[in-house]
Amino acid sequence: MKQLARARLIETALRVRGFCAEDAVLLSCDPRSGSTWLSEVLCAAEPSAVIWEPFHLEHAPRVRAFGFAWRQIIPPDADWPEAETLVRAILAGRHINSWTGWASPAADFLRARQLLVKCCRANGFLPWMLRRIAFRRAPIHFLRHPFAIAASQLRMGNFSTGGMDADLARGRYAGAGTDTARYIRSLTSDEERIVAMWCRVQQPALEDPLTQAQAVRMHYETLIAEPAQEIGRLFAAWDRPVPAGVLAHTGKASRMTMDASQLGNPAAQAGKWQQAFSDRQVSRMSRVLRHFGVTVYDESILPKETAPAVSGLSAAKGRHPAAAGGPAC
Repeated sequence: MKQLARARLIETALRVRGFCAEDAVLLSCDPRSGSTWLSEVLCAAEPSAVIWEPFHLEHAPRVRAFGFAWRQIIPPDADWPEAETLVRAILAGRHINSWTGWASPAADFLRARQLLVKCCRANGFLPWMLRRIAFRRAPIHFLRHPFAIAASQLRMGNFSTGGMDADLARGRYAGAGTDTARYIRSLTSDEERIVAMWCRVQQPALEDPLTQAQAVRMHYETLIAEPAQEIGRLFAAWDRPVPAGVLAHTGKASRMTMDASQLGNPAAQAGKWQQAFSDRQVSRMSRVLRHFGVTVYDESILPKETAPAVSGLSAAKGRHPAAAGGPAC
């Protein structure tokens, strides 16, 4: 009962304060990608509150009722107005519950200047969102080496691939991915399937020119190696100076960190996955990347492509025509 009352209080406060989807700071990422750490760094920049994983099917009944998959893909130009209404409400803080609101104290929601929406399950429809929502600050498309994500998910033990077959057939537009679904089902190891699902979900955003232009692509490996440069690049895309003291938070482990022993050694931290897999496993995962035509990562530790330049998105810049005509707050 206390959790329900807390959620209603937060929802009411956010509605009264007039937050809307365009105001959201969207962090589009993957499970075990380092996104919690980045969200904590960004919350140190100015008064913020985190909307935590609002597309997690076990904890998002409205999303589940829509028939979303765990890794929902929506074609960039798809016409799905009901989903747009739902997504807008989520980004504006209209669907708070004990899950989506747990990461920030209630007081943070009451005084927040920004809502940081951390989504590990939105990469597959990031291009679609960018065509419908004129974000005032460019969303963050946050990537980490898929081999590192596979190693971390397998180590954590609660990211089973057992339900992957069913999820590949779930959700609107599942039929559009029949070939990739067949390929993923043909793979025999958990690590290959995790990497293949990463490719399937990331591919739309990686290949979409609008996403490249209007989202800030950041790589975990580059961020831990050059935090001042990368945080500076992000705030430059937002047409804002880097707030004083924010860089000090890049040296702190996040609440979700399982092993902080290598935090002071970026190369070792980025390359921990190399200790988890044999050469044969790495070769097989690399074959998956080649199958999907993904070139941003390979068998080496660092990303192979420089993050694309981002057009700064202040209130009136760089909007897609469809988004520019969308509703205001």
